[in-house]
Amino acid sequence: MTMLPQSHVAYTWLTLSLAQEHLQVGEEADYRLVALAAVGPDLVDKPLAWAYFYQRYKSAVLFAHTLLAHGSVLWATARYAPQWWLYALAFVGHALLDRLWFYPSTFYWPLRGWRFHVWGKRGSEQTEISKAYWYAFTRRPELWGWELGGLLALGWFVWRRRLYQWPRLRQFIVSGKVDR
Repeated sequence: MTMLPQSHVAYTWLTLSLAQEHLQVGEEADYRLVALAAVGPDLVDKPLAWAYFYQRYKSAVLFAHTLLAHGSVLWATARYAPQWWLYALAFVGHALLDRLWFYPSTFYWPLRGWRFHVWGKRGSEQTEISKAYWYAFTRRPELWGWELGGLLALGWFVWRRRLYQWPRLRQFIVSGKVDR
């Protein structure tokens, strides 16, 4: 459940880039919005935790990390905004990359009760996030593999789309699109 935001974005961008190339889907996608969707659950839950819910639940992985939230995003997109399907998939991809099913008290909330999984040592995520990440990365060495994979995914994406060239990078930043 401990993936840094840049890895969420890197894996999602590379997946979209490969899907565009090999499946001819998502040509209209704005990579900037895809990045926001890829970290969407954190953009929802972290401020909620900071504002109020951390004191109650001792967790910053809350409502937007639940199966209910991901299913609702897919349902609402299919029903009301099918043109946003790609962004909904990027949002749901967050659950896959965080492997949320390993945290049933959060993922299946409220079916497994009203509590959320407490991440980090003694729930230190919001008050001392650097310590929470330190504990997670020192006690679970496989997390380094996921982060290294994210770095490699970003490098492969940049290389494949030649974003190391300033004109291409500038166009990517300004438009959110990649050149063919």
